[in-house]
Amino acid sequence: MHRLARWFLIVCLIFLATPLHAQPAGGWNVAEFLAKQPGLLKDLRTDERSAAQIIEEQSTYYGVSPFLTLALLEATAGLLSNPTPPEAAIAQPFGAHGPVGFAAQIEWANRELRAGLGPYQQPPTIRLRDGLTLTLSLDEPAEWIAIKRFLARGRDSAEWLAAIKATHTALRTYFDAQLAPPATVAADVAGWLRAPWPLGTRVTHLAYFDHMYPMVDLGGDGNNEMVDYLGRRNVQYNSHDGHDYVFPDAPFATPILAAAAGSAYAFNESRGMGVVIVHPNGYETVYWHLSALDPIFNNGNGIRVTTGQQIGVSGASGVSGTPHLHFEVRRWEGGIRKQVDPYGWYGPGPDPCPAYAGCAASTWLWHPDLIGMYDFTPPDYTPPPSDTTPPIGTMRVAPPADLLLAVTFNGHPLQTVGQGLPQINGTPSFGPGRFGQALISDNAEVAFPTTGNLDVVQGTISLWVKIPEYYPANRRNRHYLLAASAEPEGAPVYTGTLALRRDQLGPDGSAQWTFWTVGDASSGEDLLSVPDTLAAGWHHFAVSWDATSGSKALYIDGILVAERRNAVLPIITGVHLHLGRFSTGSAAAGVRFDELAIFARPLTADEIADLATGPLFGPEPIGVTDRAIRIDTNAMDDNGGIAAVILGINGELSDPMPYYDSYRWSLPPVEGEHVVEVRYLDRAGNTTTVSQTVTLNLPPRVDLQTTWLTDDTVQIRINATDHHLPIDMQFSDTPTFDEAPWLPLLPEVRWRWDGTELPRLFMRFRDATGLPSEPVEIERQYQVFVPLVGR
Repeated sequence: MHRLARWFLIVCLIFLATPLHAQPAGGWNVAEFLAKQPGLLKDLRTDERSAAQIIEEQSTYYGVSPFLTLALLEATAGLLSNPTPPEAAIAQPFGAHGPVGFAAQIEWANRELRAGLGPYQQPPTIRLRDGLTLTLSLDEPAEWIAIKRFLARGRDSAEWLAAIKATHTALRTYFDAQLAPPATVAADVAGWLRAPWPLGTRVTHLAYFDHMYPMVDLGGDGNNEMVDYLGRRNVQYNSHDGHDYVFPDAPFATPILAAAAGSAYAFNESRGMGVVIVHPNGYETVYWHLSALDPIFNNGNGIRVTTGQQIGVSGASGVSGTPHLHFEVRRWEGGIRKQVDPYGWYGPGPDPCPAYAGCAASTWLWHPDLIGMYDFTPPDYTPPPSDTTPPIGTMRVAPPADLLLAVTFNGHPLQTVGQGLPQINGTPSFGPGRFGQALISDNAEVAFPTTGNLDVVQGTISLWVKIPEYYPANRRNRHYLLAASAEPEGAPVYTGTLALRRDQLGPDGSAQWTFWTVGDASSGEDLLSVPDTLAAGWHHFAVSWDATSGSKALYIDGILVAERRNAVLPIITGVHLHLGRFSTGSAAAGVRFDELAIFARPLTADEIADLATGPLFGPEPIGVTDRAIRIDTNAMDDNGGIAAVILGINGELSDPMPYYDSYRWSLPPVEGEHVVEVRYLDRAGNTTTVSQTVTLNLPPRVDLQTTWLTDDTVQIRINATDHHLPIDMQFSDTPTFDEAPWLPLLPEVRWRWDGTELPRLFMRFRDATGLPSEPVEIERQYQVFVPLVGR
């Protein structure tokens, strides 16, 4: 076996043996952990945030264990152990192929790791920098799949394997080989005990803890009653001080595990072979009737064990009858070791057990992660409401390059094209729109981020608005259709404002439409207004501006109604573009909105007239002439962020990927229809799939075969194919084909050069849709005669 392949196999086997504990971070504290390490992360701050805060924020948002982030920081940059790392290790700890900046790298890593957790339709593949392609196994923990996928970026085979090995070492060194901290324990289901056998083992609960004197006081109990934690009296058995569990599938071979970390002591006495583990919280757990002890006790007692570590094997030592595990819990209280029931007390009235000197009041001790398994669910447990709501998602294949934002309001305010997420205060409501549904502006505040969606230098905003019969009264009699302001509270200047409103500042207080812009504090404001003569109903509004020429214009229903040169325009503007109000908390306009679009340039009058006559997006399929397409993706979820995105073309799905605003993808090299789909997954595993059909039109495929008949005559055989027939061709002596006529396609042509000059010959082809191919040059051949020299 090749040394690299053998190393890879060994590494995979090691990781498959790593226990999986995929709980949320809970109460585990990153800052406290970093404070104990020699590395500089405990003192690192960026953008007024500590390294610990950045790691915890991203871990919480993306639902990724901080253990993974911290282990990778050590494995790739040594930031836990090295107090003086180089600047490059701080700026790009995970590698120069990622973004620049510590905070950006932490966010990038958590995005990638969360997507790497799956789910997967098939085993994922990775491609390393040296060209090696590997398929990962779905049998290994999801965390290791995510780690391996992340570390494959920008690394060759040797670097990748070394990084994986270093990550495993860091997890073992700093986190006892655990992949995540213990989960947060809710107050009503407090618990710290894990199952003392491997999850998935078939178990029968044979006997229960007796709350009526569990064999701890001197002398007899004076009763023949058995009362378990539910108050039941018809279960076995009287005076029992623990719980007995039977393993039907492997009564003498089931691994027995430490229910919690602590110091372990092995015994072999009349009750059989057993282990007692002393835990740091003042409790002890007891495991009796084992058939064998783990070899860790070969060197004596007081052995440090971790949660889930094997301490022995089930059996029947010290008992006659059914082989089983006797499990009990004790607690030190006032210098006395008292028995407790890990199942607590759920019978009528108070727990009777504390009436006996050797028994303490019991509370539920099983960990919340065990809820739903065996009988490890508290009787009073109320399951938290599950997230069953799928995310909202949109997508657009090959949107126009100058279209920055497009929102159709079909049941939600999420944009179809654009960046970021809408800011929503309240619950948006929708009604009949100009095209489909429309946003009712009064019932919620909706605003869109301007970053990436609005160019303050130049642009056009297009919006359909349903004008009411009567506008709601407000203090200033101004009703804003849209507004973005850097200083919305900066009266009377309102620096950096771009807004469209209806006001009553016309002659004699008449109503007018005003495109209002404000520059800096010294440049003042600019009011471009026209009288309001609109009837109630749907109308199209558009504003455009160009700071380079100082011009701005207002269009209503596709007609230019006002324009100005040397206008005052904003240099900066607010972080949000508000619809139906000037700013957060201000008065609502009382209108409905449909089809908001923002472009990165001033549109022409004809283009705006087209927007005022039909929907923004035409029917499918979407025509494209390039296999490389951009997919604009947008999604939001009511219970957190999007965990992963899966792209698909014609039913073939990609591996899960981090959620970004857009992706570059490639269509198959086949003309005709293709279905592009995007599947969004939230953290609870809910999915939403949206798709679009595109028609790929490629230039004609041409195969030319040339045969030189003479020095100046060439025979050209043409084999041209395309989905759209017929095909035409052109001949030209320049690659620009100026004034060259289009000719019907011929299977064969002959070309002869006249004169002594060296003219060039170019050919080009087009399909029935007019899509041309790239020019092809036919180079002229010249024969060179070399005289034969004899000796």
